[in-house]
Amino acid sequence: MADEIKINEFDNADLMFDILGDMISREIKHALRENKKCNVLLSGGSTPKPLYLRLGKESFKGNPNLQYGLIDERFVETNDGNSNEKMIKECLGIESDIKGMIYRLDSYEKNLELVNEAYVPFKQRTDLSILGMGTDGHTASIFPGDENSELPRRSNDKEVYNTNAPISPTRRITCSKELICDSKFIYLIITGKDKKKVLLDNERDLPIHDILKQRPDIHIFYADK
Repeated sequence: MADEIKINEFDNADLMFDILGDMISREIKHALRENKKCNVLLSGGSTPKPLYLRLGKESFKGNPNLQYGLIDERFVETNDGNSNEKMIKECLGIESDIKGMIYRLDSYEKNLELVNEAYVPFKQRTDLSILGMGTDGHTASIFPGDENSELPRRSNDKEVYNTNAPISPTRRITCSKELICDSKFIYLIITGKDKKKVLLDNERDLPIHDILKQRPDIHIFYADK
């Protein structure tokens, strides 16, 4: 599997994010022209922040036909420092154009029902998804060794699930592998040699490898640091 994948490698992370930002901007604009709408799912974490800052400067900001959603989220208040929604909104400079994953903090299960209802448009069509990866091989909030992650990892359903992370905040919400893989385009951003080694490790069976097996056409962008 790893021998077949193509990695776009960069020594300079700024150059990588400049090129990646241009590519994704073109994809969004193309979808808006062709389909009159565009649905994009974004991952949290620190790695993609430079990309989101670049997208925040684009002319399509505030376009009502462009809908951003989340690949995954921490089950915390939307103004919490751990919130993916908060981070992405700050980077993009928008308040109402992101469909988040927090609706009811008083009920983890009821919140999940509401997220699945809200994410029907993404289940019907996702034009583009942005993924990251942890050093443990997790992607989205689908974690190796987590019993609750087995459903979003193995299921053929385009759904959203509750999972458990090995670090705080432990309660997470994530799009399933199937929902992610149904995206027209998928971009994976990784930085650092440790993550690259995990990505290319054929001897391990990790959530990121599930994505690569199902979507070998994924666009992988890598920078040393």
